[in-house]
Amino acid sequence: MLRTIRLSIRAIMTRQYKRLIVLLLMGTCLAALGAGAFGAIDITGDAEPSWTERRLAQTLLHLKLRANRTTRPPLYVSEEDLQKSADIYQRQCSFCHGSTRGKEAPFAQSFSPRPPQFTIQPSRRPTWMDAYVIQHGIRWSGMPAFHGFSEAESWRLALYVEGRTQPQE
Repeated sequence: MLRTIRLSIRAIMTRQYKRLIVLLLMGTCLAALGAGAFGAIDITGDAEPSWTERRLAQTLLHLKLRANRTTRPPLYVSEEDLQKSADIYQRQCSFCHGSTRGKEAPFAQSFSPRPPQFTIQPSRRPTWMDAYVIQHGIRWSGMPAFHGFSEAESWRLALYVEGRTQPQE
């Protein structure tokens, strides 16, 4: 009987060791695979983000923006307001988003992801999204939050980068 107990304990220990060895081998393989993938993927600022990285970032940003949607614009826009927005854009935004029609901004290639070039192609997002991004920024993108802007200034600047005079839904 004692021998049977010893054999049972030995069998249990053997199974546990086998499981442990299998888990260690799987962990080692996953670590090696991860290290190989990390070495193969270019994570420098010079590289364009992969399709997966872009899609994931866009989806997360879109979900965040939808969760914080503003219902109505807090403004009436006049030509004078748009001119003020153009001046603010030249001072605050043009280094990253372009200042001369059809030309890329001086710092555009320095960021990853690349900032949109509004002088080449105006924003196509709804105005409330652009106003939110202007006021709150986007983490890990180089887009700062402009907390010093009032909500109305953010909306006017959003209209300016969209090339519109009235908000778009």
